[in-house]
Amino acid sequence: SCSSRHFMAIGLVYDGHAQHFPPASARATHIETPERVSVIYRALGKARLLDRLTRVAPREATRAEAEAVHTAEHLDALEALADAEPSLRGAWRGGAGGGWSLGRDMFHDAQTACAARRAAGGVVALTEGVLRGEISSGFALVRPPGHHACEDRMAGFCFLNSVAVAARAALSPRGGLRRVLVVDWDVHHGDGTQAIFEEDPAVLFFSLHRFGRGFFPGTGAASCVGGGAAAGRTVNVPFRREGMGDAEYLAAFDALLLPIARALPSSSSPPRAHPRLARDWAESRREPSTRSSSSSRPASTRREATGWAGWTSPR
Repeated sequence: SCSSRHFMAIGLVYDGHAQHFPPASARATHIETPERVSVIYRALGKARLLDRLTRVAPREATRAEAEAVHTAEHLDALEALADAEPSLRGAWRGGAGGGWSLGRDMFHDAQTACAARRAAGGVVALTEGVLRGEISSGFALVRPPGHHACEDRMAGFCFLNSVAVAARAALSPRGGLRRVLVVDWDVHHGDGTQAIFEEDPAVLFFSLHRFGRGFFPGTGAASCVGGGAAAGRTVNVPFRREGMGDAEYLAAFDALLLPIARALPSSSSPPRAHPRLARDWAESRREPSTRSSSSSRPASTRREATGWAGWTSPR
């Protein structure tokens, strides 16, 4: 059994070498830069938290780990970026008529493929530490982000879906888990993660996000609940108003996430009522509280759903 020291240990993966840069013309204005994670790392140091965390070394995800989520064509296109001219582009999609679309939200350089593999591998390494009992939980401070990446699509600054790669690793024979819970509470819907797991009954995907009026990526309606044997394993809480804060997020966890997560492991037939419940609940939040504060997030992430191993993903 794990010692009390290991049980209380919280892991940290931080890759300070993820030098995946926007082109010089966009470096001053693009929001997905190395500073996005280095600022958080410095804040942890300023709060004197770094010495209380167990460092977990990042590593590159293997081809086999990535192929458990993404198509071979997707991974080949990612590798090809190492030799491509750095640029700003739209999304990339595989298949007939695929390739890069028009747009300027995605960027890549010679380090992009390596950075994406290290981000995904870092989350896998953190997960493996939990499964071995070396840490009780962890925080992966990595980039580029991943939750918009589908099995055959790179989009929204995302190249590999890091959480999905780690979830599949945990569900593999080596990982040994039978089911996982992914909680995505970024302001944007995790469309890539939902698409990857929407027919996988071993994964419960729960997302809270802004929705409607053209807000990116335009997915995440409460009526999207998964399909086939996984019907009921996708739960979307679409907030249609700005300014949702601590009270709304904590209430969503207590009123929706925990009851559903606790019921599913022992249920042979998934509950069918939650789409209307989630939609009505989200739309009833007519008077937003103050915005989410960093002081309340530890309280929200402490809530545990029995019967599931899982991740919370702010992006």
